Amino acid sequence: MNKTEIISLLKLLEDPDNNVYHILRKQILDNSELFKIYLENYHALSVNELAIERSEDLLDEIFLIGFEKQLETAINGRDSGLMDGAVVLEQYFNRDLDTEVLLNETENIVQSVWLEFNEQLTGIEKVKLIGKILFENQNFKKYPVGEFKPEYLSFANCVNYRKFVAPSISLLYCVIAERVSLPLYPLALPGLFLLSYVDEELADAVFDEEHNGAVFYIHPYDQGEFINHQLIDKYLKEHKIETKLEQIKNMSYLEYLTYFFEMRILALKHRKLEGFELRYADRVLKILKNSN
Repeated sequence: MNKTEIISLLKLLEDPDNNVYHILRKQILDNSELFKIYLENYHALSVNELAIERSEDLLDEIFLIGFEKQLETAINGRDSGLMDGAVVLEQYFNRDLDTEVLLNETENIVQSVWLEFNEQLTGIEKVKLIGKILFENQNFKKYPVGEFKPEYLSFANCVNYRKFVAPSISLLYCVIAERVSLPLYPLALPGLFLLSYVDEELADAVFDEEHNGAVFYIHPYDQGEFINHQLIDKYLKEHKIETKLEQIKNMSYLEYLTYFFEMRILALKHRKLEGFELRYADRVLKILKNSN
């Protein structure tokens, strides 16, 4: 199919007959790589409202088809890690994201941590070191308290601009922990965003009673400060959560990534924003949850 034929077909987007559009839509999606650049130009230059609406819908669908393949590879691939999934999900909210910049910035942070690690350091010392590098050396700062904006949850903004909210800095901690083989996992306690240092063998030796495998907890949002059991028990009591700390599970990285995505969608809904991200969120969640 040559350029003239492609342009002629795209002109049919202006045809109000839905049967014509249905056939055309299938042909374009079946040959999405061929049509994509022409469709982008057509969408930018057309003055026909119906054609603009249809071309936008097609461009969204073409993006989503490629995105879904990338996401499935990122979370199910043999050599994939949390960072892979985080970067792909970030593109869902920002198609113009410079992924190379995000990957390089994250890699620099991970390397800064890894270079300081040695075999003599205890788990507590390693966790403290991550906090020192992030908040002292890398100068990560909290977003101002007050009006919350959905973009504050962006993982890319957290890494690239060194600005964070509790969910994003917890995600960064997990990315670092996975890369340097440190057993830090999100505690499944809504609203607090604590991380657990999980060591089943050590926990068996330390605790006489039931435990969830966590030896200690940290609060990344509070510059990685250690949180004792009494403070968490107080939080549970104040929020009328009847489950005991020892019974609260530690989330997998994929579970947290799913939770993080859901928070971003809820933030958009709360601000009553509409658009692509909300329309297709269920399709993304289906992939994430089916992989958990």
